[in-house]
Amino acid sequence: MIKTLFFDVGYTLVDEEAVWLRRCKEQAATEEAKKLGVTAEDIYHEIEKVTIEGLPQYRTTIERFNFSEMMPYHHELETMYEDAPLVLKTLSEKYELGVIANQAEGLRERLESFGILKYFKYVISSWDVKVMKPDIRIFEHALKTANCQPQDAVMIGDRIDNDTAPAQSLGMKGVWIKQGFGRLQTALAAVNPPDYEVDNLIELLKIFL
Repeated sequence: MIKTLFFDVGYTLVDEEAVWLRRCKEQAATEEAKKLGVTAEDIYHEIEKVTIEGLPQYRTTIERFNFSEMMPYHHELETMYEDAPLVLKTLSEKYELGVIANQAEGLRERLESFGILKYFKYVISSWDVKVMKPDIRIFEHALKTANCQPQDAVMIGDRIDNDTAPAQSLGMKGVWIKQGFGRLQTALAAVNPPDYEVDNLIELLKIFL
């Protein structure tokens, strides 16, 4: 019996598109990018390719272009998906909700700024536990924190490699929400099929209500 629903944050609850467009633009504006003739579009498309391959998105892209520095991640450009509050409120009335996310310091504060922290009983951030997805230890930590058996838990995220596949390896259910770069991971999904696929948050209500 499903007891706990865990959510990723980026491209799951929060739209990061403006963040990545800015990051690519800033990267392309560096002198080394100009010397190489690398454009913001080139960098964005490389991130797409890296995501399809199931590799760390930004770090791998930086390495492939041999850039010496990473551009900052502008959290202030994040926007919450419109249906997030309604979906979280509705699901929180039936399940315990949690977060398992690779996020920088201050995740709780960011969730609070969006007005959705109140729906989560558990917030597990890689910054706090010093382990990043897809390492299964962060999922194990979340399950232990929630006092929940794997078969009673679900991981909902935009990526097969970081979210659904590692969670399923522990016996959790996996829901692939096809948003952002992760929507391109169709080949990985064929190898590691999620239990459910949805195109947006509102479709979760059809599954869990």
